Amino acid sequence: MALSIVGALLLIAVIIVVVAFTTARHWTKVDTPEKPETFHSEEYETGLYLVSDDGVSPCAVDQDWTDCIDAMELQYAGACAGVELVPAAVTLCGQHRAEIDRMRAADSEGSVVASLGDFGHLTRTPETATRQVSNDDYEAAVTHEAVCYLGFLGECE
Repeated sequence: MALSIVGALLLIAVIIVVVAFTTARHWTKVDTPEKPETFHSEEYETGLYLVSDDGVSPCAVDQDWTDCIDAMELQYAGACAGVELVPAAVTLCGQHRAEIDRMRAADSEGSVVASLGDFGHLTRTPETATRQVSNDDYEAAVTHEAVCYLGFLGECE
């Protein structure tokens, strides 16, 4: 009789264990949530250049015409030559180049500057832009697999 009670208890225990495992609820539990990546703004040089004209002529009235052309040529070479320009600077430098060419064509021995035009000193500055750069701070969520047996054993919510 004691053997049959022990056997019955063992059978009940086996049934409970089988039911517990077959009805167990599994899920992924989040211990630490995901931390999304953040960004900051950064200014950088684009590799192109801006050119501005201050409108103050590099020449003077009664200056030798050829010296004035040389002064204009220096302004052009210092600001426009040897670099890649933004479209507006290409236009401005083209206007200066055309004026220098016009002045060369009008040059003659003993000519002097009679009046100052609108072309002035040229200044070249790098073009800058802004971009978003990662702070490299992304962190994946920390999770683990949770199990609940019979609604009350293990990690039950």
